Amino acid sequence: MSEILWASFFLSAATYLAACLLFVAQSRRRATTHVGLGPRWAPRLLEIGALLHLSYLVLYALVDRRCPVFSLHSALGFVSLVGVVTYVVLGRARHLEAIGGFVAATAAMFMVAARLIAEQVPEPNDRWLMAIHITSNLLGGGILLVAGCASAFYLWNEHRLKSRKLLKHGPKLPPLEALDAVVHRLLWIGLPLLTVGMLTGRLVIRHVEIVTTGEEVRAGLAGASWALLLVVLALRQFASWRGRKPACATLAGVVGIFIVIGLYIARALLGEGL
Repeated sequence: MSEILWASFFLSAATYLAACLLFVAQSRRRATTHVGLGPRWAPRLLEIGALLHLSYLVLYALVDRRCPVFSLHSALGFVSLVGVVTYVVLGRARHLEAIGGFVAATAAMFMVAARLIAEQVPEPNDRWLMAIHITSNLLGGGILLVAGCASAFYLWNEHRLKSRKLLKHGPKLPPLEALDAVVHRLLWIGLPLLTVGMLTGRLVIRHVEIVTTGEEVRAGLAGASWALLLVVLALRQFASWRGRKPACATLAGVVGIFIVIGLYIARALLGEGL
């Protein structure tokens, strides 16, 4: 079983990296004759990588003999997998190759980071509440990962349009309107899931006897990031807030969420006291 597990891990990571290289090649406007593969192969490789990734996570759960949502290793994998699936669904009939390259590279990095984690977290008493909390955060985080990526590319593309000399260099990016629409749609999908995760998280904390400083910092940063994204979505929906400022705010909120994930990784690698 361990050989199959490692094989699925390496095949998935390698497929993600291959998809990333193809996405980068396409976004740089190289002819398909130079790349050697048609433009459809990059998303196909990403889909194959997602299937291999899912197989790896299922095999890991069987070997680990525990619910995947209670494992930080599996949680990181599911966040990146949700991000990949989100991109695959959104990327159809849209020219989002640059974003696809970033999503593929991020999925590969999350897989490698997850393999470095050997933390064994005991299953909580309120298993159903914790399961809802973690699952909502995983789904919302994966979707918002793509929203943050689209916001970053929005800012980059806007800068290139203002500096017309830069348009001839770098990757081919989607129009600003397309990126803005993607961000708006993903906020509507991901933020309600994250809200469920925040609310259930508050209920979970109430049942914890000792709350460490690290837990308070993570909870505070997560709450601030969620509140920022909520304000951005409300202003976008009811005040037609568009352009650079909401893109910056969205990116800041998503970065805050993934800093929280990074702090969980740091705690798993460096010690429980964090």
